[in-house]
Amino acid sequence: MTLHVFSLQHDRQGLSEVERIASGIDEAVTQLRKSSAVAGSVVLSTCNRVEVLLDTDEPGAADLRTVLNAQFDTPPAWDLYLGEAALGHLFRVAAGLESMVVGEREIAGQLKRALTDAREAGESTHMLNIAIDDALRTSRRVSHETTLEGAGRSVVSEGLDLLEVADWAKLSVLIVGTGAYAGAVLAALRRRGVANIAVHSASGRGERFAASHDVADQPDLEAGIAIADLIVTCRGRGGHVITPQLLSEVAGPKIFLDLSLARDVDPEVGQREETQLIDLARIQEALGSGIDEDTRRAGAIVNEGIAETLTKLRVRAVDPAVVGLRESVMALVDDEVARLPQRELTHEDAARSLRRLATRLLHVPSTRARLAAEQGRTAEYLRAMEHLYGIGEQSGIDADTLEQDVCPVTHLGVSDLEHS
Repeated sequence: MTLHVFSLQHDRQGLSEVERIASGIDEAVTQLRKSSAVAGSVVLSTCNRVEVLLDTDEPGAADLRTVLNAQFDTPPAWDLYLGEAALGHLFRVAAGLESMVVGEREIAGQLKRALTDAREAGESTHMLNIAIDDALRTSRRVSHETTLEGAGRSVVSEGLDLLEVADWAKLSVLIVGTGAYAGAVLAALRRRGVANIAVHSASGRGERFAASHDVADQPDLEAGIAIADLIVTCRGRGGHVITPQLLSEVAGPKIFLDLSLARDVDPEVGQREETQLIDLARIQEALGSGIDEDTRRAGAIVNEGIAETLTKLRVRAVDPAVVGLRESVMALVDDEVARLPQRELTHEDAARSLRRLATRLLHVPSTRARLAAEQGRTAEYLRAMEHLYGIGEQSGIDADTLEQDVCPVTHLGVSDLEHS
């Protein structure tokens, strides 16, 4: 099986395209999972990107793309990453190197939740688990060994920095929505000295959120906007919750920070007199992606993580074959043990049984050797014998090292057999 990643990113396809596809991606992947070629999937959908990670044996992914695109009126312009390129993309995303703000940590938490959801739904696979877990582990290394996390501010903080606020302590703020961003908004506001904060939620969760975060609950949206200086929206359920019509009776200067991918604030609101509107598109324009020494160090850490994971996945790929080989050989051993005479065994009994076992073990390789010679594949067969049994020149293989190594399945070495 091979890792495939279908990707849409804020800086390549644009936020509006990410927003469009995010609204229908769950249904699209539900259809994709019906394909026999897809063993597992994990979907990462955020305000900046949509990533569909697949464990599949479909070589070119053309059929998968067709199924994925069938759910959209206009097919998305997916970036497709395969195999090692897919793993590299995953690691860079997890480390925050592909984010609006380089090094931000929000994406790692979102990826972890996406994997958890896939595991709980039975949609992940061993390969996807290894790839994503290792990507998250490498992301933590980047966080600990560089200062990118501190230097790379979150989208929330970046949005607040763009606002024209003279004195944060005097500000009255209304947060619209109680999702994951709401807590981050609240923490960022308090770091700036804001004390007068209320929350509104049309879903009825505002009261519970207010009680647990020590803020005021505002059940009336229009009334809350009327008394607030800054309105931060992070609802993101689709459809404009704040419109020019809603504000028709609201007077005075207002500042709106719309952090929702599916915009909560109608863009026309920004045209009102004495009104400032900052949304994700504006935040994207303001962000830079300068590469400093820490970014290069992060890239090196990511490359190390990718190399380690590739080695791990390559080893795991042969596990089923090793298990099958061991089970086959042990079945032959059990059969020979059952054929031993029911009396005290002699040296000749043991020798006869071992010779018979050796003959049975060599039967298939010997037969295949004759067939390979008849088909003109002698050189290919000899190379296989060299790698499997150490017979031949053993180019690039240290026999002593192999003797000291352990089986990836049983974790036993040759020396362990002496005591078994």
